[in-house]
Amino acid sequence: DRHGPAAIVAVGVHGPVARGEDGEASDLDLAVVTAGPEVAVPDRYLRHRDTVVDLGSIPADAYLEEASHIGPAWPLAADQYVNHLAIHDPGGFFHKLKHVHEAAVEEAGAEVFAAAAGFDLVQLLSWEATAQAAELAGDVATTLVAVKESAVLAALVVGLHTRTAYRNLAHALHATAATGAAGPGFAEAYRRLLDPTAEPAVQVLALGRVR
Repeated sequence: DRHGPAAIVAVGVHGPVARGEDGEASDLDLAVVTAGPEVAVPDRYLRHRDTVVDLGSIPADAYLEEASHIGPAWPLAADQYVNHLAIHDPGGFFHKLKHVHEAAVEEAGAEVFAAAAGFDLVQLLSWEATAQAAELAGDVATTLVAVKESAVLAALVVGLHTRTAYRNLAHALHATAATGAAGPGFAEAYRRLLDPTAEPAVQVLALGRVR
């Protein structure tokens, strides 16, 4: 009513609901695709009864551009391009979004994925240095933050090198901890990195082995 019938290109659900994996504790992830940036639909978090609703808005052209790009966050971003449950999609936008993304992945050479992984690896090196300095200074809080950030970045690096798209962050961490694709000893060191009962010094040492 506010923007006119052509302003909203599509509305869809992504995440666990779109994959048929939702449970009582699952969030409802909504994507509102607009005709252009002039259609202002604010992103917001809502709570409806016991369900948290994460509503994000993006212009159609921008969404297609994102889907065609293999970037540092690709392993965590890819799922939303291929798994959608359309609520309103008169022009078949979500089918086009999936096609654009799958074509981009198929056409991308190894160097594209390696470049994206390199970006994540540089950030991992920075967080590793932060973790080492904080642990030596006895700053437990900063050490733990640096270790957790490094764990996510390591999962992204592995995902990019193996072209593995994760369902969510939890899946990324579990899959990386079980992988044998990153070389001997990696999975064991990564599990130690994730262990909440491990001492910070042990986690920092494990981070060095993971890196």
